[in-house]
Amino acid sequence: MINPVHPGFILIITGLLVLVTPEKFRRAVVIGGPAAACCAVFTLKEGSWMNVRFIPELTLRLLEADRLAIMFAIIFGGGALIAAIYASGSKNKFENAAEAVYAGASMSAVLAGDWLSMIFFWEIMAIASWLIIISARTEKASKAGFRYLLVHMLGGNLLLAGILLKMTQGSFNIELLTGNQDAAFWLILAGVAVNAAIPPLHSWIADAYPEAPVGGTVYMASYTTKVGVYFIIKLFAGSEFLLWFGVIMAIFGASMALIENDLRRLFSYHIVSQLGYIVAAAAAGGAVGIDGAAAHTFNNILYKGVLFMCCGAVITSTGRRKISQLGGLAKDMPLVAGCFLIASLAITGFPLLNGFVSKSLVMNAMAEGGYHVAEIFLMVASVGTLLSIALKVNWFVFFGKGIREKVESETGPIEVKPVPLNMKVAMVMGAAGCLLVGVMPGLLYGLTPFGSDGHPFTVDHVTQYIQLFAAGTLAFVMYLEHMAPHEMLTLDTDWLYRRPLKAVINLLSAAAEKIFQVCGSSFRFGIERFVDHLHNPGIIMEVLGFGRLVRNPGIEDDDVLQKPAGRLVSTNMLMLIGIIAVIIIIAEIC
Repeated sequence: MINPVHPGFILIITGLLVLVTPEKFRRAVVIGGPAAACCAVFTLKEGSWMNVRFIPELTLRLLEADRLAIMFAIIFGGGALIAAIYASGSKNKFENAAEAVYAGASMSAVLAGDWLSMIFFWEIMAIASWLIIISARTEKASKAGFRYLLVHMLGGNLLLAGILLKMTQGSFNIELLTGNQDAAFWLILAGVAVNAAIPPLHSWIADAYPEAPVGGTVYMASYTTKVGVYFIIKLFAGSEFLLWFGVIMAIFGASMALIENDLRRLFSYHIVSQLGYIVAAAAAGGAVGIDGAAAHTFNNILYKGVLFMCCGAVITSTGRRKISQLGGLAKDMPLVAGCFLIASLAITGFPLLNGFVSKSLVMNAMAEGGYHVAEIFLMVASVGTLLSIALKVNWFVFFGKGIREKVESETGPIEVKPVPLNMKVAMVMGAAGCLLVGVMPGLLYGLTPFGSDGHPFTVDHVTQYIQLFAAGTLAFVMYLEHMAPHEMLTLDTDWLYRRPLKAVINLLSAAAEKIFQVCGSSFRFGIERFVDHLHNPGIIMEVLGFGRLVRNPGIEDDDVLQKPAGRLVSTNMLMLIGIIAVIIIIAEIC
């Protein structure tokens, strides 16, 4: 069934239109594009397709809809609309444009049916998300964006190398890779693992997300990692060795969040933790495992989006982002506090909220697969989530008694500005989604690939989580003083490779600069000798774009390869060449 309307393309076109739209109409375009994409998503039916054939052997399957892809497209479209409303107050048109292109590329990658289309949109997604980060226009954002793009270049090159191997084997269309653990399997898994934030390549989240604009962070929390876990489900479902990676992610992320003081870094670590449940469920495989992974991704976009929106509202209104500098905000920001309470309980799996509905499927997958130890560890991670978000943030930021007075005596009065209307509307929409899915789980279960019913409201499930909440709350009250946030630097795994990696990057980029300078000098010398024989060489050189080279022989001093972007490009090229060389050497040895 041919589908002439591609929802991802609508978002990408929206991003381009934002750049040329007059300011007074920009908000309408920013919101209207995602609204149109949402409408287009609901035209998708299982079996929908959109193909472009170049040669008989190569057909780009730009849209290939199955139940898993449609489910992700629905939440991607809804998430884009909510995020667009939230970020529509931004005065930076480049930020709004990058956000729309980013959401569109993410949706297009999920809907792609062939390897080439996938990697194309995958790379657009990486570039657009980098542009979102640096649109904050701060030095920290610039540096974090540089590191972010560098990590994703590594992931993209690994993925591209694996895809090239699959294509040399005659496989052009995306397919399940589980059970065929050849070189292509491991390369594609490594590339996808970067986006899925599987440790140790996870720290880019806590490094980059806190430095992006508040609206951009909402977008980024919804797409990059979710596209990563989509392909974990699509390509590696049933790969049991990934189960323990998921368990480690769940516990590690919750543990790091417990000691974190920066609000957005705390929520960034919880992205890693929640992805752990998804990876574990996908690794368990089977209908329930796949449905659990897909359902938890769906819900994660909802409640995680609300958490980041509330966090952004706090930062916008107070100018503060550290928990130790906040307190008693529920009186000044009751709507934000209410939405945050709903989302914070949802992420912990509280009954009648959406997190409870999808966690039931994940735990059922663990039980049915006989992974009882993993099930226990995931429950422990839920306790960490309860302590670090539902209790810690709610108490020390919104509802705690006496905290406001103590903070203001140390840092001065907390000035709270009104929250913009567009932010309030977006937060309410997200929180309403958490409640709706929690009360009516059939809405979510009906979208999953196999239609599994998690039967969440059994006595066993409900009492289990009530006991968990009671025990966690008791522990929090007993150790309240130790739970208080502290001004300190939290170190992550990136600390182990930042300095040596910087030295390697500088070495590689310096080598690339020399190579391009030699090639450029040789090429320029030939052009100059050629135009010496012409009647008016200055005009010819100007037309060819070399006029400045003739007038300024020292152009190398201002060469783009000496800039961060140039270093990234040159390093990326050498990185890809190196990966391909290693593959060839290994193939020859084996």
